[in-house]
Amino acid sequence: MNGVPPRPTPLRLVLSQACSGRRLRALAAVTLTLTLTLALALPLVLGAGAMAPARWALAAALATLVLLLACRVLRRRGTVVFESTRPQSVESVVREGTRNYRRVRLTLYGVLAALCCNFFLQNWLARQTEESRRLENDAIELAATQRWLSQRIARLAQAPTRANGASARELLATLAQSDMQAQRLRELLRAQDLLENPAHAEVRLAWQDWSASRADMAAAVRTLAAAVAQAGPLAGGVDEGIGSAVGTHADVALSHVQALLDAMHATAARSHAARVRQMQLWGVLNIALLSLLALVAVEPAVRSIRRQYRRLATQAVELQRLALVAERTTNAVLLIDEQRCVAWANQAFTRITGIAPADAVGRDALSVLQPADGDIDATAHLQRSLHSAPGGGRLQIRHRAADGLEVWLDIDIQPLHDDEGATRGHVVVSVDITPFKQVQADLRIAAIAFDSLGGIAITDANEAILRVNPAFTRITGFTIDEARGRSMGELLRSGRHDQAFFEGVHATLRSARHWQGEVWSRRKDGEIYPQWLSITAVGDDAGRTTHYVAVFTDITEKKRADETIRSLAFFDPLTRLPNRRLLRERILEAIAASTRTGRHAALLFIDLDHFKELNDSKGHDVGDQLLREVATRLSAGVRSDDTVARQGGDEFVVLIAALSDNAETATSQAARLAETMRCELNRPFLLGSLRHHTSPSIGVTVFAGATHGVDELLKRADSAMYLAKHAGRNAYRFFDPTLHAEREQRVELEADLHRALEREQLELHFQPQVDAQGRVTGAEALLRWNHPTRGSVPPGVFIPLAEESALIADIGTWVLETAAHQLDAWGSQGDLARLELAVNVSARQFRKAGFCDIVSGIGARIGPQIGRLKLELTESLILTDVDDVVATMHALRALGVRLALDDFGTGQSSLSYLTRLPLDQLKIDQSFVRNMTQSRPDSVVVQTIIGLAESLGIDVIAEGVETQAQHRLLLALGCQRQQGYLFGRPLPLRDFEALVRGR
Repeated sequence: MNGVPPRPTPLRLVLSQACSGRRLRALAAVTLTLTLTLALALPLVLGAGAMAPARWALAAALATLVLLLACRVLRRRGTVVFESTRPQSVESVVREGTRNYRRVRLTLYGVLAALCCNFFLQNWLARQTEESRRLENDAIELAATQRWLSQRIARLAQAPTRANGASARELLATLAQSDMQAQRLRELLRAQDLLENPAHAEVRLAWQDWSASRADMAAAVRTLAAAVAQAGPLAGGVDEGIGSAVGTHADVALSHVQALLDAMHATAARSHAARVRQMQLWGVLNIALLSLLALVAVEPAVRSIRRQYRRLATQAVELQRLALVAERTTNAVLLIDEQRCVAWANQAFTRITGIAPADAVGRDALSVLQPADGDIDATAHLQRSLHSAPGGGRLQIRHRAADGLEVWLDIDIQPLHDDEGATRGHVVVSVDITPFKQVQADLRIAAIAFDSLGGIAITDANEAILRVNPAFTRITGFTIDEARGRSMGELLRSGRHDQAFFEGVHATLRSARHWQGEVWSRRKDGEIYPQWLSITAVGDDAGRTTHYVAVFTDITEKKRADETIRSLAFFDPLTRLPNRRLLRERILEAIAASTRTGRHAALLFIDLDHFKELNDSKGHDVGDQLLREVATRLSAGVRSDDTVARQGGDEFVVLIAALSDNAETATSQAARLAETMRCELNRPFLLGSLRHHTSPSIGVTVFAGATHGVDELLKRADSAMYLAKHAGRNAYRFFDPTLHAEREQRVELEADLHRALEREQLELHFQPQVDAQGRVTGAEALLRWNHPTRGSVPPGVFIPLAEESALIADIGTWVLETAAHQLDAWGSQGDLARLELAVNVSARQFRKAGFCDIVSGIGARIGPQIGRLKLELTESLILTDVDDVVATMHALRALGVRLALDDFGTGQSSLSYLTRLPLDQLKIDQSFVRNMTQSRPDSVVVQTIIGLAESLGIDVIAEGVETQAQHRLLLALGCQRQQGYLFGRPLPLRDFEALVRGR
């Protein structure tokens, strides 16, 4: 405008201003985010084929990162060159700090979002990898099974002279199994895209070769089967050429399936390598992204802290100037900054509160001036005065000094403003007003003592009311104007006490000058109520009575509470029926009445069937409603002199008194009543919107006189109820002395079993296990219980009892430790050092936490001898929670323990499970061995088990061998280890050792 040319702008300033633009930074951030997302997503979504685009995306992300860093450097250099040297105002510092705070917060949210995306992507990749690995493992396992089936077909076809109907059927069964598993293998390979994808040509070619060779093998097997069928059962065999053709085709199929296995393994290795490369790229991208976010987050935070420090330093200088003015005052003075922290305190504050200035400075003002006992109103008033009150505030608080004494402070809080009117803090001036408050408290106590919760009446010597407190009016309804001049007896007399009662009160007042007790009084509206009255005579110096002070309280609620306590003591709070305590009293009364009259009585013990299921499925509210409905129906079905009580939970007891004096008639009456109650409880219950059906199990006992006590009668009714439960529920049963005695005996046996361990009543017997030459190679440890009075208790009796009572874990631990100790002892005896010892392990013992630790401790004590310890597990244990069982078995194998599968073939055996289990031995159950010489199916089962164990490389042993025929047949089938009565019964330790040495 004035002709002066504009000053040229330096290039560096132009670049810094351009680089500091928000749009440019936002564009760079969006670009970086998109490129990083692309670099991360391509390898994960498209697989290894997207590695090249991912590398280009990574290069673009790194270039964007370099651009952002260059912009940051140029912006900082331009800011340094052209930054004004004039100091910034406090407002500008605050605004800049706010911007930095928002920037840091948004950056931190970005870090959190990046970490969340990182977590979800890694989780997704892990699931994809695990699914692919599972499919690969399943396919490889099926291919390995096909190899085994091909070997089996070849082996079955190698002896053509044995080609009869049975062997042909076995070949066809094996071929059918191969067909089924081949179809499953084809589905798994297609699921992995191995048959159509050109990248996996070797697998496709291997599959085609194997499919063709397997088809030839199948055709040869069917030709052989047809030839056997045409030859007939009496032909004795077929042409050996057909069997040789089957074997040749089976060998070709075996070689092709091995080639398929090799191709699948190679493909799996390449897939694993591709996943490793993806994970490496993922790690590089994570490091780059997190490094960028950390760089962007740290720098604004450092600048914000630096400006905050400068601002606090400036405020400290100002506070020092104010301290020179406020130090000499006698009142406590505090300077509070904008953050409500104490910036300065004078010596008077220390004298009043006991808090040194050095301890107060920097603390929150509320923590320094905190009212005693957490006064919420005073605290809120302080907060309002220090926050939002424009003109400050004034209040009085009770403050606890540093020495523990409470002082009253009159606090005046005023805001401090700068030149522009902005609040820069507060000044607090406080005065100790404790002496003034003490005077006020004394006056208030004297005034409030009369205004208590209890009614108070002051009369003259003639009992005329002079003054009453508000509680008197609240309790009686009479105001001071209505009561003044009248006596309490005239005003409140209820008519329930005679003249002698009042004369006794006056006599006590004259002698003791005090009386208290319970009195019935009348309110203004005529209501009679109980009160606790205390009357005290007030005398002068000469001892003459000048006044009476009567203090009373309404005890109506106390009376109700006493009644409630009595109700709770004798009645069930849910159903309002008599509880167990009152029931016992009623039974005692019924026993006494039966003794006097000779008439019978009955106890019915009622338990609701499946009540716990209703509670668990619908909730306790619905269950409580059902209990109340049951109580109502039972109460409606008995006489007024009978008793329906709730024993507890879903158990009810009905006491029927005054039945017939004839035992049979009384029993019939009790039966009719029990059936009536059963039918009544079978009717549906409407529980809110739920229509529920239930049924009872009822136990009945009929008694007469005092033959049995209360506990015995309840026990008999309870025992009869359990008979109804065992009969299928929804029934009633009378007490049966025989069954009751059996139940008692079982309870006693369980109690004796709990003491058997500590009393050393258990011992181990050893049944020999022999090899093909009849040499004893080991033994099975079998538990025996020698009771001092019962004698030898059979294992079939106490072992199930131990399983039910969970005592089997402790007994099993004792058996393990005893067996290990015996192995250790045999280790030092040359002729016994080679023996193995098998121990049965129950399911509860195996699944109990710490089982491996117990075995590990045993191994630490006996050392290498642990290798001769064999644990026998049942199939039912293995087929539940297979993964946990396999993990535990591997841990046991790592300790050196051998594992055997007991009673193999009696459970739901599974070949896939069997291949996963780290077993050393299969034990053929004696149910197959017993009939194998007479039953061909049992013999085939035994032969199959032996062949399966041989194929899996597992040892096999047969138990229950009792005859020479069984022994020879087992040897012929390939079972070299046997156990049974033929070789020896379970023997005590000494007899077993003698047997081993004798052989």
